[in-house]
Amino acid sequence: MRVIPIIAVAALALFIASCTTKKEMPVIRPFAFNDSGMQVITTIINEKDHEVAMLYGNKAAMDFHLQKNGIHRPQELYKLATYREQDNKARFGSYINGELLRVETVNMAAIAGGQAPTYSIEVYNQDAYTPTDAATRTAFIQTLDRAWYPCDPY
Repeated sequence: MRVIPIIAVAALALFIASCTTKKEMPVIRPFAFNDSGMQVITTIINEKDHEVAMLYGNKAAMDFHLQKNGIHRPQELYKLATYREQDNKARFGSYINGELLRVETVNMAAIAGGQAPTYSIEVYNQDAYTPTDAATRTAFIQTLDRAWYPCDPY
């Protein structure tokens, strides 16, 4: 008979103790890059430099990567956002995007006039970054293939 009240008191004590422990909130990086409705084409992980880059593209860029016809259109716009890796506190041994380091933009509008695509770079939270020449970076960004998943319908 006395066993039931003892079990009930023990269960109540465990319930109260579990509610009073403070849980660590994950550190969320500040919102620094607005993708402006662009879609993610692919992700690049650079383990050597501890960086993660996401290639975004507008609808025309996404159509180019889906059709695979090899002909770029002037409406295409690419943005390669590079982040510092940050430990993922929710998953042991994995990384997430940390602070924004740079955003490289390739605008294909200039090809309508027979010129090379325009390339620009914005550097954030990084002391010194010396990119290779614009033509090399533009070619690199243009040749990145879209991420492919086994369950993709394409």
